[in-house]
Amino acid sequence: MVQGGVGVEPVQGVSLADAALSLLGLLALFGVCALGVVGLLFGLPGTWVILAAAGVYAWLTGFQTVASGTLGALFGLAAVAEVLEFTFAARGAVGATPRRGVTVAALVGSLVGGLLGAPFLFGIGALVGALAGAFLGATLAVAGHGESAAAALHAGRSAMRGRLLGFVVKAACAVAMCMTLATAILWP
Repeated sequence: MVQGGVGVEPVQGVSLADAALSLLGLLALFGVCALGVVGLLFGLPGTWVILAAAGVYAWLTGFQTVASGTLGALFGLAAVAEVLEFTFAARGAVGATPRRGVTVAALVGSLVGGLLGAPFLFGIGALVGALAGAFLGATLAVAGHGESAAAALHAGRSAMRGRLLGFVVKAACAVAMCMTLATAILWP
C-alpha cells in the first residue's frame, strides 16, 4: 500500500501477530541476558543464565537463528569465564604468598564474604563482601603463619585484586556472550 509517496508493503507470509510475537521473544531474550550481566554484581551465575535463555530461545524458534554452533560458543564462553574467574582469584592470593592455605583461605573468605554481604546494598554487597572476604581470608592466613603484618596486608590486597580481576573478566565474557547472541540473531 502506498500512501503519500511512502511505500509500506507487508512482508509476504508474515502476519502482524507473528511479527509482534517475534519482537516480544527478542525483548524477553535480551531482557534476561541483561539481567544475567547485572546478576553478576549480586554473585549470581549470570553467564549460565544467558546460556539458558539462549537455549530456550533456540528451542522455541526451532534453532533457526540460534543454532547449536552458537550455543556451543556460548557454553565455551561461560566455561572460560568460570575458569578465569577462579584462576584469577586463586592466583591473586598466590601472587603474594605461594601457599595453598593462603589460596584456600582467600577463596573461602570470598565465598563467605559474598554470602554475608548479599543482603546489603540491594544485593551488590555480595561483590563487596566477596572482595572483603578474599582480603580477610588471605590476610589472616598469612598472619597465622607468623609473617609480618606488612606481608599479611600485601597478601590480602593481592587476593582482593585477583578476585576483582576475576569478576571483571567474567563480566566481560558475559557481555561477549550477549554480543555473540545478538550477532547470531540480527545478522544470521
